[in-house]
Amino acid sequence: MKITINQRAKNIMLFLSIIILFSLTGFIATTTAFDVSDSIYEGVFIGDIPVGGLSIDEAKSEIIINIKNQTANSPNYLTYKTQKWPINANDIDLEINADGLVQQAYNIGRLGNIAKRLQEKFIAVNYGYTIPLSLHYNHVKLEAILNRIADSINSNPEDASLIYQNSNVNIQPEKNGHKVDLEKTWLDLNAIIHTRIPFTLELTVNEITPKISSKDLAEVDSLLSIYTTEFDPYNENRSKNISLAAKNVNHILVRPDEVFSFNKNVGERLSENGYKEAPVLVDGKLVLDWGGGVCQVSSTLYNAALLANMSIEERTSHFRPPAYVPLGQDAAVADNLLDFKFKNTTDSNIYITTEILDREIIVQIFGKNNPTLSDIRIIGTNKKVLEPNTIIKQDPALELGSQVVEYAGEKGFQITTYRIVFANGQEVKREHLAYDEFKAEDKIVRIGTKMLSNQLTK
Repeated sequence: MKITINQRAKNIMLFLSIIILFSLTGFIATTTAFDVSDSIYEGVFIGDIPVGGLSIDEAKSEIIINIKNQTANSPNYLTYKTQKWPINANDIDLEINADGLVQQAYNIGRLGNIAKRLQEKFIAVNYGYTIPLSLHYNHVKLEAILNRIADSINSNPEDASLIYQNSNVNIQPEKNGHKVDLEKTWLDLNAIIHTRIPFTLELTVNEITPKISSKDLAEVDSLLSIYTTEFDPYNENRSKNISLAAKNVNHILVRPDEVFSFNKNVGERLSENGYKEAPVLVDGKLVLDWGGGVCQVSSTLYNAALLANMSIEERTSHFRPPAYVPLGQDAAVADNLLDFKFKNTTDSNIYITTEILDREIIVQIFGKNNPTLSDIRIIGTNKKVLEPNTIIKQDPALELGSQVVEYAGEKGFQITTYRIVFANGQEVKREHLAYDEFKAEDKIVRIGTKMLSNQLTK
């Protein structure tokens, strides 16, 4: 029995060997026949164009005609959602390297050692052997087309915002922005353009989420405070500085326990940021400086924050009291030196709007309604006027006994400021805000000491 099984196994192995031998002999015979011919091996493709069995000249003519027809009848497309942008071959000087491609096709199964040649022939005959298209195009023109398309798609995100009309707070929904990923799109474009013609490629576009969403404003339902100051619109540079600073603190969301920084939002007051030279007080003297007028915006916001019951984290008074807010209610700012900061101490988001209307700066702070706070007042107490001293200077250039007031001097002030919170008409909290002292500026008088000639002779 064992001898019979072994014998059957040997017979089967012999039979299979004969089949393989005949198959291999047939394959070698077939490939040898091709070797003596001038045709490209069957199963070879250039792109999606079959060129097997064609001579070099026939294959060259075939791919030139095929590509020409394809590009003429069907342009290439870049797409994004429902939008389509055609790219014709002439737009980018698209050409095919017919000679090089046909030579590559002809070399399949003909170069290298016998094992390599047999492997390439086997793959071509049984599975197909594809040579990628080799196209030449004007990179500069294609990049310009891509950039133009990107410019038509790109958009900045728009934050959700509040609209306050007729004492009602309404939400304007946000809009996502869009940005074409030029680097990835360019890589995809270079890859597909060498694979098939014509092509259709979906652009890679990233969505940009806005900083403020409707969800952020969902609980904001009331005007917590409003404060207005006036400025001179005919002082052109100062007005421009005020408008620019106000724009930078408009539509600002401050989350619970977040600290708002005026300098961080407004940026440095430099010419490259659009600021102009305008009068400012430096050491009590009026001089020109970049960003003059910005302190009026910070002072207006300071008072709005006080009335909204925000916690003041940083505030500095001016060297001299400005006229646009009550004494002791100003907030000076200076690049990298003085900042105005407050913290949102409520349990929900607040929203700041700043508007320039004719000669007024209007700052509003919105938040979640708090019915227990019906009234907040800012008062100044213990006000004291500091009279200037008079400094006498002898001046030998003036006639004896004559007087000239060189500087009229300025009164100084001392004041203590409080925030008083009322609920249901009753004072529930009195908070000390600041003690400010604005020093008096001495009056300077020059008195002449020059003796006349007739006075000397007497």
